[in-house]
Amino acid sequence: MWLNKVLNYFKNDGDLQKKGRVKFFNRKRGYGFIEPENMERDVFVHVTNLEDQISKGDHVAFEVEASDKGLEARKVRLLQA
Repeated sequence: MWLNKVLNYFKNDGDLQKKGRVKFFNRKRGYGFIEPENMERDVFVHVTNLEDQISKGDHVAFEVEASDKGLEARKVRLLQA
């Protein structure tokens, strides 16, 4: 299953901090998706897990956690350009 493959990737990586680009974020609904570097699937992000305000196209750093619905970004913060 793809989720197990991705979780093993993060366990073996040692560094929980990942980088990516905000693919979509809807402020009114409070959620969006991040396109991570070196991963095939997008990661869900909820407004409650943001350290900085984000917009589409922003480069961000984040941690990944498995939820019952898939991968979710935590501690999302903007990276300097």
